[in-house]
Amino acid sequence: MYAWYDLFTDDKPLITEYLPNNWYTIIVKFLFMIQLIISYTLVIYPANMIVEGYAFKGWPKSKKRQMWKNFSRACVVMVTIIAATIIYNKLESFLSITGSLTCTPIAFTLPAWFHYKICAKTTTDKVIDLTVIGFSLVLMGYCTFFAIVNW
Repeated sequence: MYAWYDLFTDDKPLITEYLPNNWYTIIVKFLFMIQLIISYTLVIYPANMIVEGYAFKGWPKSKKRQMWKNFSRACVVMVTIIAATIIYNKLESFLSITGSLTCTPIAFTLPAWFHYKICAKTTTDKVIDLTVIGFSLVLMGYCTFFAIVNW
């Protein structure tokens, strides 16, 4: 069975394409679609708030401000649509790059840095924290480099 995306890519179809063609499969696909639509609005909300915070900082509340905010939200959605279209075939590579750039600091660098700033009193604690920070930065660079090379 060929789908529309087979015209554009050589990748495997979504996991839901392997499900049997029953009534409950259609319900699962429909619920998955609804979940994606709802979660997109939840995920894009913080991005819209950040953009609006910078772009409309000193504007008084008016119809003009409201229309420009709606336009900026539409632009954010268009940027995500364009980005999704561009990286569709290489989603795994994109996720590995963003994961190595963002998750490594969250998991290793920031906790060690916070411990260094707040709790580390002895020289041993400070050396351990700085070692973990250095190792995590090297790990982040290593993982990011190989994710870009394997793109």
